[in-house]
Amino acid sequence: MQQTKLWMLAAILTLCGTMSGFAQNQKPSDLKGQPGTWVLMAKLSNPDDTLIIVPTDDMKSLNTVVRDQNGAFLFSTPLSEAKTYFLLTPSAVRHQGGFSMFFDAVPGEVLAVEGLSQDDKPANGLTYDGTKFYQHYAEALIAQKKVKDDKSAQPAIDFIKTYPNDEIAAVLVGNVGSHDSDRLEEMLATLSPAIRNGRLKGFIDKQIADSKEYLRQKELEGKTLKPGSTAPDFTLNDINGQPFTLSKMSNEKIILLDFWGSWCAWCIKGFPDMKKYYEKYKDKLEIIGMDCHDTEAKWKKAVADNELPWKHVFVPKDSTVLTDYMVSSYPTKVIIANGKVLSTVVGEDPKFYELLDTLFAE
Repeated sequence: MQQTKLWMLAAILTLCGTMSGFAQNQKPSDLKGQPGTWVLMAKLSNPDDTLIIVPTDDMKSLNTVVRDQNGAFLFSTPLSEAKTYFLLTPSAVRHQGGFSMFFDAVPGEVLAVEGLSQDDKPANGLTYDGTKFYQHYAEALIAQKKVKDDKSAQPAIDFIKTYPNDEIAAVLVGNVGSHDSDRLEEMLATLSPAIRNGRLKGFIDKQIADSKEYLRQKELEGKTLKPGSTAPDFTLNDINGQPFTLSKMSNEKIILLDFWGSWCAWCIKGFPDMKKYYEKYKDKLEIIGMDCHDTEAKWKKAVADNELPWKHVFVPKDSTVLTDYMVSSYPTKVIIANGKVLSTVVGEDPKFYELLDTLFAE
């Protein structure tokens, strides 16, 4: 579990006392949130006594919460901006039942959840309460589920028309964008300007960007550049902040573009073998690490932590490189010779290294 400052500990102890009251029918809506803090109060009937809570933008930051003597889970974390958390039980991790779901966290808010989690039930079969942001959370989740099941934006549009001035409408943006991109602008226009440009603006913008990336990947799924096609040129900043242009690379070596991210477990898992093959063929092979969907800080830290000796560039969100190279999953490795694409390998596949051995044996 993450370390907690003394003032945070005091807040948690206070809320623990309140949680007992919640179990005895005290209204969670009467609770006051702590600025810069998100609190989850969950009284779940599921059999697991442990809950795993992970922010979706940093799956390495795993938090483990144990059921207390009152049968409740209490989680509190410093939070500067709204984000989504993935919650699951250990049995769900082992694919032995249990449950998993997403919750949207907002600084200064308290989410109270109670009941038995059931995926096939509206709002997962749970009841929701807490501070103002979560007053209509169950309704939003039901609309969200309808969008997912019916592949239509209409349930979300209807919800927003009912609550145009309610911040909770922001949680529906991602689902609409992923399932009905043509109506995304209609949905955004339905939100009041105060909500669209308020404290959740960054959260909404991220959902829009994630939806567009999801649709881009779906469109390119299973597609790769044809062998023999010209490798699309690009200029991106390298790890030292200097512009790097692919076409300025010498044709004396084979070039490998490795599309990866610090968040990609399979990418990280493959680095030891990549380093071995780079050392084996570095006189004939030039690797360009193409970092994707990262912050520059996380990218640079991952390069340093994994001691990656080859060249590195950063792919910003507004770049067309991923579409140009038809990258839809990670890692993706594109082998280039004399400006032409030789082969594309998707996923961490041992056959990639067999391909390199064959290539350099010629």
